Parts: sequence; C-alpha cells; structure tokens
Amino acid sequence: MTPPPTSRASDPAPRPKRTNLFACACLAIGLVFVFLGTGMILDGAEAGIPVTLFFGLCAAVAILQIWPGLLQRETHCAEALLAQYPGPVQLKAAALKRWVFSLLSAVFGGVLLWMLLHEPPPLLKQLILWPGALLSLCAAATLLVRAAKDDTYLRLSRDGFETRLAWNGKTIRWQDTSEFAVVSISRNVPKLIVFDDAAVDRAGAAGLNRRFVGRNSSLAETYGLTHEALAELLNAWRARALEQDAMFARQPENR
Repeated sequence: MTPPPTSRASDPAPRPKRTNLFACACLAIGLVFVFLGTGMILDGAEAGIPVTLFFGLCAAVAILQIWPGLLQRETHCAEALLAQYPGPVQLKAAALKRWVFSLLSAVFGGVLLWMLLHEPPPLLKQLILWPGALLSLCAAATLLVRAAKDDTYLRLSRDGFETRLAWNGKTIRWQDTSEFAVVSISRNVPKLIVFDDAAVDRAGAAGLNRRFVGRNSSLAETYGLTHEALAELLNAWRARALEQDAMFARQPENR
C-alpha cells in the first residue's frame, strides 16, 4: 500500500510577527494597569477592582495569544497517531482551557455588569453593553459545564470520525468529507480546520460557514496538536480509508 499523499494543509504556517508584537504590547499595557489598579485597591478606590480585573483579563488573553499551547498539557505526535490506523483512536480536548476561558468570560461579563449597575452609561451604550454582559456570563456558564463534564473529544476510526461536546456528538463518514485545510479569517482570530461535509445542508449555518471560511464545516479544537498537524493527520487517515474502500471495490467478488 502506498503512503497517502501529504496535503498542503500540513505545511506549517508562519506565525505573523505583527500579531506577536501586538499581543506583547497588550500584555505590557495590561500589566501596567494591573499594577495601577492594585494601587487603587490599596487606596480604597471603588473602581480599583474592576480596573484590575479588566486589564488582568487583557493580559491573560495576550499571554494566550503569545503562547497558544500553554493550556494544552497533553500533546500528541501525528505520525504516532497515524501508525495506530485503523484505530479507533480518541483525542481529548484540554479541560483546563475551558476552565480558564470560563473564568475570563465571567470576569469580562462581571466588569460590564459592574459598569452598568454602578455608573449607568447613556441609553445607547447600555443597549450595547447589556447584551455583551449577558452573553459573556452565559458563555462562562456554558464553558463551565463543558469543563466539568470533560468529555470533549475526537475519535478516529476506519469508517469516519466522531466529535463530541458536553451535550451532543456527531459522526461523519470519510466518504462524505472533502480534504481538510487550515484557514485564518484574520490575524486576531484563532485558526480553524475546515472541510466540506456532504451530509450537511447547504442552507442555514452551513451556508454562513461557506461564505466566511469557504467550507460548510469546521473544527475549532486541536486536541493536543497544532492546527496544521491535525489537518495532516485527518487527511492521511481519510486517504488510507478511501484507498481501502477503492481496493475493496476493485475485487472481482465485490463487483
């Protein structure tokens, strides 16, 4: 059996230096204002706590931009995983990441709520801030539930792959998928692994996905791999499965 072709999606993408410089600047500014906010707390200023929390949040986000693998304790090797074909092989997402993002969402929503309750802004700003506060707090609760359940995973098998979140799962056959690719909408938006799923309707969310990222489906988690390494693993696993299907179909007794 010939080895599966390597997809272009597996080519490592250079990290934009401008993004790193921007994240480093945000980290420096955040730490300065955390220091100033701590001084405000010690002086008894009422605004010291939200100022410290908000700029601490900014500093934390900048740290995660600079070191994106910081929260993923378990790492995997794509070649070692591919050697376990046909599996099944299960990769779990880092629960620590969801705990941290739940805390960050709660802090952001809490700061917005404090602003709205203590110093009500003009009506137009309230119409913007109230939805932001509520959505952030709801996101924090959702991430908290997912982190507590700790059952977000990707399972690779001979027939397809299964993705599982805290409350639902989805199984996709290799025959229904296109090749996997890595896209980045902008420098400040995390990368996505995108693909076409033939079983997905063209309307609704699938249509929006295709409009923004060029494919109708995507994977946001990387399960201890880089985006490029996971896309390469999925493409190689898919290629082996499809090659076996083709060999089976060519056998005289199966015609």
